[in-house]
Amino acid sequence: MMLDKVLLLVLVVLVGLQSLWGCSWSLWSLWGRSCLASPSSPLAARVASPISTRPLAPLLPSHTVAALSAHSYVGLPDRASALLCTVASPTAAHLNAVLGPLLRRRRLAGLVPSILAAHASVPRDASTDSILAKSLCLTSGADSALHLLREPSSGAPPSLQLFTALIDSFYKQRLPHRAEELWRAMVQDHGIAPDAAAYNSRITYKSANGTVDEVRELIRVMREEAGLAPDVVSYNALVRAMARHRRVDEAVEVYRGMEAGEVEGVAPNCATYTCVVGALCGAERWSEAEDVFYEGVKRRKVIDLGTVRLLVLGLKGAGKGRAARRVVVGLRKKFPEQFDGPWRELEEAAGLPASGKEDDGEEDGADEQPVPTTAAA
Repeated sequence: MMLDKVLLLVLVVLVGLQSLWGCSWSLWSLWGRSCLASPSSPLAARVASPISTRPLAPLLPSHTVAALSAHSYVGLPDRASALLCTVASPTAAHLNAVLGPLLRRRRLAGLVPSILAAHASVPRDASTDSILAKSLCLTSGADSALHLLREPSSGAPPSLQLFTALIDSFYKQRLPHRAEELWRAMVQDHGIAPDAAAYNSRITYKSANGTVDEVRELIRVMREEAGLAPDVVSYNALVRAMARHRRVDEAVEVYRGMEAGEVEGVAPNCATYTCVVGALCGAERWSEAEDVFYEGVKRRKVIDLGTVRLLVLGLKGAGKGRAARRVVVGLRKKFPEQFDGPWRELEEAAGLPASGKEDDGEEDGADEQPVPTTAAA
């Protein structure tokens, strides 16, 4: 398993560099350079045309899935699809490795039906149906994928993953009544028991549109009645609901419990730190927000750019200019490989000099006076 992960990482790097520099490395000779058709031709035509090349499977017998997934992961679905043609006896796992990573980008998710049509002879399974449903939901809405409940592309009965994809999409479209109809059909008509992902779809919707008590009740039902363990997604939704209702102290209390390991198997992730820092910034509790930010950085959990900017501007507006600069400098030192593009704008927001170095001779409040600030600012 560890070897598979290492190989996937290496493949992602190599494929990304090849795409960036346009190099014709020997890797492509090994995997069948002649399998890759002209980039100007439509995807379906590229992958449907007859291809004669050295098969991929004998070269990487235990890692073909990782190789296919790596190409799709870096945004090269045409090459992944062409390489799939070189697998002697492709399975649903090979097909899903090509399709799954495309869901990360809406633009690429729309290619899923075309790739499926181009590989009509490759076996499919319940995961394939779920991937297709998510693709259709992302590009056209949940209604466009409902036919998969009646006629799954795999020929198998509707699965939990398929129902969950549709239910989640209806919630995201703010159509809770449609989502609940599918939930009842899944449980009562098909006898399928919801899992943690299905419950989290409900919980996430309520965190944005319901009350804190409703979110707590769903977590209780999930744990006590369904016998499922709420995970970090569940607790992040609870924190977001509390922040939305300005119950910041309660949100921090839940976060502290996660941080202390009071909930078995649940530890704060990037989304947790983003939500808690954002809630504290909204309450103008800048010092506490800064502390939570550094707790996340210490664990290599980076909050999102918008929340970092809110923290930096808030610290600066509160007369803590040096603290604001320290946040940016600390991010740049801890994550130099990620500190690029829009993140560079933080340097200007923090008032860093052109050299990008913090002036250690200044104390907070020495370079500016506190100005009125709000969460909206």
